[in-house]
Amino acid sequence: MSETLSHVVIIGLGASGLGAARLAAADGAHVLITDRRTAKAVGEATDALPQGTTTVLGDHPLTVLDGVDLVILSPGVPTDSELVIEAQRRGLRILSELEFAWRHRPDSPLVAITGSNGKSTVTTLVAQMMQTAGMAAVAGGNLGPPASDLILDGRWQSWVLEVSSFQSETLVELRPHVGVFLNLSQDHLERHPDMAKYALAKGQLFAHQQSSDTTILNADDPLVAVTATAAQKKFFSIITEADADLVDGHLRIKGEPLIDRRELKLSGRHNIANALAASLAAQEVGASLDAIRETLSTFTGLPHRHRIVHEADDIRWIDDSKATNVGATIAALSGYPPRSVHLILGGLGKGQDFSALAEPIGRAATMVYLIGKDAPAIARVLEGLAPVEHCGTLEHAVESARRQALPGQWVLLAPACASFDQFIDYRERGQAFERLAAKEVSACR
Repeated sequence: MSETLSHVVIIGLGASGLGAARLAAADGAHVLITDRRTAKAVGEATDALPQGTTTVLGDHPLTVLDGVDLVILSPGVPTDSELVIEAQRRGLRILSELEFAWRHRPDSPLVAITGSNGKSTVTTLVAQMMQTAGMAAVAGGNLGPPASDLILDGRWQSWVLEVSSFQSETLVELRPHVGVFLNLSQDHLERHPDMAKYALAKGQLFAHQQSSDTTILNADDPLVAVTATAAQKKFFSIITEADADLVDGHLRIKGEPLIDRRELKLSGRHNIANALAASLAAQEVGASLDAIRETLSTFTGLPHRHRIVHEADDIRWIDDSKATNVGATIAALSGYPPRSVHLILGGLGKGQDFSALAEPIGRAATMVYLIGKDAPAIARVLEGLAPVEHCGTLEHAVESARRQALPGQWVLLAPACASFDQFIDYRERGQAFERLAAKEVSACR
């Protein structure tokens, strides 16, 4: 930041809030950080704060805004919270943690990636393609580490950031050199009440690009393909010819063959689209085709994102615990033969409409095992489409699938729901699935 800050308030004591606090303190500002959680709930997070940081926990008193130069929002803080509204009323500057960090290095080439699904995979892929090409690139943002921590580290020339809708909706100036919009499906309805507002929040990532920048869009997603931007538009598609496409079983970029889809280590048809988007973005910032090909042929994916975690008796067990919304589960099912999947679904539905699951499940699933709080809502949608078993817990679902799956079939955890009703997060759910999948003796009779 070129300006001098004296008093910064940060709302939210998550990873992004901690990163922002460290960066603001490094700028010489006095930092106050506030969180509605109690000291007991926050735990040891306060130990990571810079010396001299003021903490206000258990509430957001409006007095924390007195004498403030800047308010920094952590991604989990809704923009309609009382403290944010009061800051707006006072005319205070409000920045997301992401934009606060970006303003420290606005001229460093930035690839910013958003979408409902696949962001982490594409962010990691692009950074690895750039690194394989010998470029000093680093990945972070919503994927972690926070952008503020990347600024403090500083040992890079280009950055690749995963950007959630919570991060993009408040952007006022941030300008990616290359922006990528992967897809858009119903999600986060607790924060964005309808698809139009959700799309608007995502689209804010591209609002400040200029004609010398590039926006990479999914030609197969009608809502994404029409995204407004002043940047040059380039498209990827697995259906039709585009700047990056799939033709006769080969991934191509601008007509140049990249790799046979059978050589791609990532599984699932949706990951072909992710690979194409990443390839196009990496090339835009200078990665060679050889580096892109090498990365595509070796990258096996991130944990809990459509990965084979166990194979036995010609049955493959797929962990896609990160499929926490309907769109992700639809994408996960897209590449399977008819009636070949034993699908584990359920958890916290986040107010989603599950009806879009009916067609792909009716085509791909031979059996559905329901778990978690919103299992009844899913069952109503699937009535008559596929056999459904109410298992309640993941353990019971896995053991029932083990008894019923046949050679040549798949057991897929792609829940279409959040995990917080039964697990700490999707990671814990995926780890439990992997352990249970590898278990040889059934515990559920």
